[in-house]
Amino acid sequence: MHYLSEEHVFLFLIQIFILLTTAKVLGSIFHKKGMPSLAGEILAGIILGPTLFGRYFPDLHSKIFPSDLIQQNMLETVSWVGLLYLLLATGFEVNLSSAVKQGNKAFVIAIVGITVPFVATFLTFFWLPDLGKYIGPASDQLTFTLFIAIAASIGALAVIARVLHDMEILKSDFGLLTLSVFIVNDLIGWLMFAVYIGFVSQKGNPDLLPVFRTLGLALLFGAVSLTLGSRFVGFATKKLYKMELPQPATILTFISLLAILSGAVTQWIGVHAIIGFFIAGIMAGNTHEISERSREIISQMVHSVFVPIFFASIALKVDFISNLDLFMTTAFTATAVLGKFGGAWLGSRLVKVDKEDSLSLAIAFITGGAMEIILGLLALETGIISEITFVALVFGAILSSLLVGPLLSWSIRHRILLNISAYLMRDGIIPELQGTTKNDIIAELCSKVTPKLTGLTCGEINTTVLEREELMGTGMARGLAVPHARIDGLKNPVIAFGRSAPGVDWDSADGLPAHFIFMILLPAKDESKQVQILAGIAKTISDPVYSENLLRMNDQERIYQSLKKRLRENSQKRKS
Repeated sequence: MHYLSEEHVFLFLIQIFILLTTAKVLGSIFHKKGMPSLAGEILAGIILGPTLFGRYFPDLHSKIFPSDLIQQNMLETVSWVGLLYLLLATGFEVNLSSAVKQGNKAFVIAIVGITVPFVATFLTFFWLPDLGKYIGPASDQLTFTLFIAIAASIGALAVIARVLHDMEILKSDFGLLTLSVFIVNDLIGWLMFAVYIGFVSQKGNPDLLPVFRTLGLALLFGAVSLTLGSRFVGFATKKLYKMELPQPATILTFISLLAILSGAVTQWIGVHAIIGFFIAGIMAGNTHEISERSREIISQMVHSVFVPIFFASIALKVDFISNLDLFMTTAFTATAVLGKFGGAWLGSRLVKVDKEDSLSLAIAFITGGAMEIILGLLALETGIISEITFVALVFGAILSSLLVGPLLSWSIRHRILLNISAYLMRDGIIPELQGTTKNDIIAELCSKVTPKLTGLTCGEINTTVLEREELMGTGMARGLAVPHARIDGLKNPVIAFGRSAPGVDWDSADGLPAHFIFMILLPAKDESKQVQILAGIAKTISDPVYSENLLRMNDQERIYQSLKKRLRENSQKRKS
């Protein structure tokens, strides 16, 4: 028996076409303006949903988005695929080894950064006298308040990774620390949500054994996946490469199957399939055998098609005008943003992060982004919150995501101005690198700078740079690589440069070989200059005309003078 008619399929395709076109156009406009794409994608749903289109053109709206259950389920299924793969792509950003190697810093900042907004939000809402219209039918005041506190505490790893990437500081030590904090935040936040869902599902049942059984199975699955699972993924990937199957299609299929199986396991356990997809993303992201380019292909596909449909379809379900409550929206946004800012700043200062980086990290922490919205959607569908509260969560997530980019840029821009060109070493210029691997290139650059550095050996510098490279690869877009490290005994920053005409594989996200390699050495205790140096170098190479000219230069002195002038100009532009 066929339940789908030709009309269902035709209308489904029309819906997808309209949603995807509108979401991508608005998302691209927002992105070009320096704002997160998800704001434009949600705006697309608000325009096409009951908020605007349904309010002013109800007849036409009902024809394109009818209340027919089969038609709604078709669109909702695609939306859920987008949600699941969004969590998979988010998991790619979670580098557990980097977070662990950051020591206590990342853990202290993340824990304090979660605790402060959780407590502040809980105390704000639990004592309010009338929460009736904010609470869902399957909830009470305590259950509701606990959920709001969790939603206000969780960060948005994908959003901040994109912001740091766009600012060209993702590969810096500040970027590494920020991502590590968000990794710990995400893991703790999702664990809190899994425990919460377990208790809510057993509400009214005095027997808590099922809750602890579910939690125990979830922790066991997570622990096995992130240890033995990651090794298995690496082993399986090697075998697939040796079989000489079509690539990267085979690896992409393998990652998708891994995610689907993990989602099925966590759904069976009782903690929702999205956590399984997130864990699968972490497994794939922590396997060196899967290149950053392969993961980027999945992320691009997800963010190009499924994510816009997901965020746009969210707003198709709710009237954002009728359900906009100024008190709830303002209260949640204020407690979430201020709580996360205060918690991250306090945590940063406790572990002695310098004032400038503490301010920048606290600003980065304010965003809730997609994770707040996803938690809100799950809570809405399970009856924990009302549509009014869901709208407040969406507005809070969008506002914090809109603020984080400009505020973070401001915090970087208003640091003490550096003349980056002063650190460029004339004798550290190599017009044509001979190495064919990044290890060879780093050793080659080390051999050029060491004779000018008193008390430092090439071996020491080389080892330190390679250790930093293991924490987070430094391949960037447009043929740029920026290997760097902090060196004990170094008094001032040093920048060396090498050019490779054929290019060297540096595992960059765009898959392009590195032609321009800047090795940056910094004093061990100087934590504020690196971000500006990286941003200035990235700005220099971002000009395609200049990079083409640089690729054709053969004379060492000419390259030195050209780079020195360009870096000096970019320092002046950043001040203005």
